[in-house]
Amino acid sequence: MALQLVTDDMSRTQMLKVAYAAWARGDASNLLSLASDDCEFTLMGNLALNPHSGTRLGVGGLTQALKDFHNEFTMLDMVVEKIIVDGDDAAVLWHARIEVRSTGRVFDGERFDCLEFRGDKVVKVRGFFDSATMALLTGRASVAKPPEPIERKSRT
Repeated sequence: MALQLVTDDMSRTQMLKVAYAAWARGDASNLLSLASDDCEFTLMGNLALNPHSGTRLGVGGLTQALKDFHNEFTMLDMVVEKIIVDGDDAAVLWHARIEVRSTGRVFDGERFDCLEFRGDKVVKVRGFFDSATMALLTGRASVAKPPEPIERKSRT
């Protein structure tokens, strides 16, 4: 059985609140019911630092992106701080605490998403976040140990 949200009388702001709550729970069916069949999801960032970066097309691509995220991370806490809707465009600023399953490390950061609507469906999402910190926490990148201080001899 598939669950389909009734969004006819729901404002776009309310739709986004429902979508982000579904995202936090890992509830793909509710989230996907708000996406158009030809949706485009892009997570900005360096692919070498974060394999989740890049563009996914259609509901199949979005489904795989959600599955990949929730297989690698556990959403510990999420707060949608601001939603701005202007016609067919929306912006969402959110804060999350995310645990990296493989390392147990916790990422505490913000993400900013730009969304586009067509009617009552989301057709495009572009997400921006700190991919360098995520790479450090997942072990995909490391910080070099700082060099030892140079001992200077005095000229006497």
